[in-house]
Amino acid sequence: MSPARAPTLRAEADKLLKLCADPRTPMQVAARPDLFSSPELAAAFARAGWFAPRVDRAPVFNKATLLHAIYQSCEFPAWFGFNWDALRDSLSDMSWRPANGYALLYRNPGLLQTRSPDDYATFIDVAQEACEIWAEASGVPFRLILMAS
Repeated sequence: MSPARAPTLRAEADKLLKLCADPRTPMQVAARPDLFSSPELAAAFARAGWFAPRVDRAPVFNKATLLHAIYQSCEFPAWFGFNWDALRDSLSDMSWRPANGYALLYRNPGLLQTRSPDDYATFIDVAQEACEIWAEASGVPFRLILMAS
């Protein structure tokens, strides 16, 4: 990355974090795809005490691959049940990973949306439920950051 681009990415990362921290922000947030793997984004969330795992270990194209990718990136406990209820429960209670906020960074959601639109819709619903549970229980923000290529 060019030295001139780093300040721009840092400013974008800080802007995204500020947006995610605002309680008025919807659960889904779109972001520039080049931010996904930038050290500036990881640093911005780390400075603020957020847990912001990246969902990108393998192509996600159906429920099974999605649940496995989130399980790995969020470092869910071994008891994770690999179903929608388990995902909702785990996303809304990350007691093994206390943080000031949670942002699930999801690169290339279009693959899942195209190949398995029902699974994508269910995932969005589950993430929305987790966001609402966090907001009601503690006010801790939970956001799903979608980074399309």
